Amino acid sequence: MVDGGLEAHESLIKAIVSRWDQGWADFDAALASRDYAEDADWINAFGVFKHGRKEIFQYLRNIYHSPQVTSRRSTSSISSIHFIRPDIAVVTSYRETAGQKTASGAEYPLRKTRDLRVLAFEHGLWKIASHLVADEKAALP
Repeated sequence: MVDGGLEAHESLIKAIVSRWDQGWADFDAALASRDYAEDADWINAFGVFKHGRKEIFQYLRNIYHSPQVTSRRSTSSISSIHFIRPDIAVVTSYRETAGQKTASGAEYPLRKTRDLRVLAFEHGLWKIASHLVADEKAALP
């Protein structure tokens, strides 16, 4: 771990989530993908899988030009951090998104989204190794 103890690491990790949030708010694929590891895995709430920072960046860059995505606004993520080991952290986050549209132009109901990220500390930096995005769904009868 870096010097400064647990609180310093928590601040660094929260900054990663904040940069991701800001990347989505600004539709800035470089900012949103900046903290992924070169070989990171990413799965969005619609089941799209991407491997590696470059693939994640390219996918985000493409969808950020879509009017279905640019109509959306999300709250900032509220996160909790659990250190599995000094160099491995699991981060769970919650955010809400309004105004996103389907391909046909209909508006999605308010999206309540949970993110699960696994971060690894290597070469003096925290990087996202794996990121799963999941929307809460109404309970089935």
